[in-house]
Amino acid sequence: MPIITPSSRVLPSYSKLAAEGFAILTHERATTQDIRELHIGFLNMMPDAAFTATERQFLRLIASSNQIAQFIFHPFTINVEKRSPEIQQYVADYYDDFEQLKLEGLDALVITGANVANKNIQDEDFWEPLKEVVDWAYDNVTSIFVRAWHPMHC
Repeated sequence: MPIITPSSRVLPSYSKLAAEGFAILTHERATTQDIRELHIGFLNMMPDAAFTATERQFLRLIASSNQIAQFIFHPFTINVEKRSPEIQQYVADYYDDFEQLKLEGLDALVITGANVANKNIQDEDFWEPLKEVVDWAYDNVTSIFVRAWHPMHC
């Protein structure tokens, strides 16, 4: 399934996937096709070491899907942990703002795992922002996919 690059920000992961043979279309090219767009939010809460690799993993999964729809990938994050200056800049350059996504809407949402240090997940610094995303998604998003959460913490 082709992945559509937004006209404003193009993730570096797109060029890596294109080099691997996945279909990546520009926004301009996609608008000339009569195929349904699906807007997928991607809440990336992974630690820095896995941040961009996780992003590419999901882009590969989407790009390997059926050709009947075009996916527009909307990566965003919340306050998960202290980020390195490189990842902070990456997020500033390429990631969407959750408040804007709430206004525009999503068809689906993927939520990645996070570093959980406490026995009770509600004690984590990211709990309240994550709860806000999940509460909004429950009322406004058709499908939610949560990945890499240990059952002990849920």
